Amino acid sequence: MRKFIVLIALGAVAFTGGSAFAQANECPEDAGAALSAACPCGTDSHGQSWKNHGQYVSCVVRFRNDLRKQGCLDAESQRSIARCAARSTCGKEDFVLCCVYDTSGVCDDPLPGDGTAAGTCSNDDTIACDTDTDCITVGDPKIKHSAEACTDHGGTPVGGGSVCAGCPATPPTP
Repeated sequence: MRKFIVLIALGAVAFTGGSAFAQANECPEDAGAALSAACPCGTDSHGQSWKNHGQYVSCVVRFRNDLRKQGCLDAESQRSIARCAARSTCGKEDFVLCCVYDTSGVCDDPLPGDGTAAGTCSNDDTIACDTDTDCITVGDPKIKHSAEACTDHGGTPVGGGSVCAGCPATPPTP
């Protein structure tokens, strides 16, 4: 199921009425990849930006229904696919996923960088660490209407997609 969620956020080819999957009449080997190919986050079936968020969600739901009719999805995947599409930046111009990172943690490993996590983090003693980078923690992504709104709230813009994909483990480099 995690594949469906992550791949909805990434996106790649387009949905045109009936899907290539539905025409083939068999379940795709990787349904998540097929879904993101049918309804990429960035563009519609004509390579244009989505007119609005609803248009993107509608594409996802139509494709999900094709998969459901073929018996390719379990009940949980059926529910989560539309929920994750709805909780995305797709079709929302200038919207971003915003992640708040805590980089204050320090690792007390006696031999940092040796590849063995023999220390613990000062900001969370349940995290085994080898270097300070291992101590970076992150919350769940939020959708913000702009990169500026994200940074104004102490966050780091990490691009677009669905909140279901989660934040990258470490902040992206500027």
